Amino acid sequence: MVPVVRRAGNCIQCGHCVDVCEADALRHSAFGPGQIHLVRKELIPSPESLMELMRSRRSNRTITDKPIPDRAMADITEAAYTAPTSENSRKVLVTVLEGPDIQVVEDTTMKFFLRLAGVLMSRPVRPLTKLLLRDLYNEAAELYRFERKWKAGLRPCTCNARALMVFSAPKKYDFGWQDCNMAYQNASLMAEAHGVSQIYMGLVQMAFRFISQRRTEQLLHLPSGHKPFALMALGMPAFYYPKYSDKPNPHYNEKTKLAADASDS
Repeated sequence: MVPVVRRAGNCIQCGHCVDVCEADALRHSAFGPGQIHLVRKELIPSPESLMELMRSRRSNRTITDKPIPDRAMADITEAAYTAPTSENSRKVLVTVLEGPDIQVVEDTTMKFFLRLAGVLMSRPVRPLTKLLLRDLYNEAAELYRFERKWKAGLRPCTCNARALMVFSAPKKYDFGWQDCNMAYQNASLMAEAHGVSQIYMGLVQMAFRFISQRRTEQLLHLPSGHKPFALMALGMPAFYYPKYSDKPNPHYNEKTKLAADASDS
């Protein structure tokens, strides 16, 4: 049976058609020679090995001055770009910041939170902060501890990272958050496989939500109209954890376990 192309104008270049054909009977203008690969099933991790990687993954903040190997950075970046995107739109951009650019991000984040704390923890406003923003009030001591480290020349907000990876997409793109965080997860797992520490930069992300679009583009070296939806700190750790402990799962109970056991049998 000869395949027939229908509604070619609707093609999103996902590659499903050429990848599913075992006989190599299909040709696609978007996928030239060398762009279609046989799956090397012997390299695919088993469910057990993949689960071991995910269980042992940690936000190891003991980042050292040791450089990240070039091969590791290349694999981490490629892993990010292999993540699926909505309708294969491929709108995610990965930007790597190093050296002075990281210090700029650190200073911007620290100054933002110190200004915010200056207002919310001021004498007239503090009672309202304690009443209405309890979590923020309780974090004040941690913020001032960060300030002492920052003034001592450290980078507590960016975890003294050797590299910052910014995941961005067009600001008006409806699936920017989802696609960028899918890419983040791919990159995070690859970093773990290479023994590279990776920490989610939630504090930095929060600060940049209140910084103007143009200023954000300048500081993070993003194209015009791009918004950062996730940031990752990267670096080589001072040590590795030889063990992992079980994380509590509030949704896992004996009934769930019995159902899982029954499905395996």
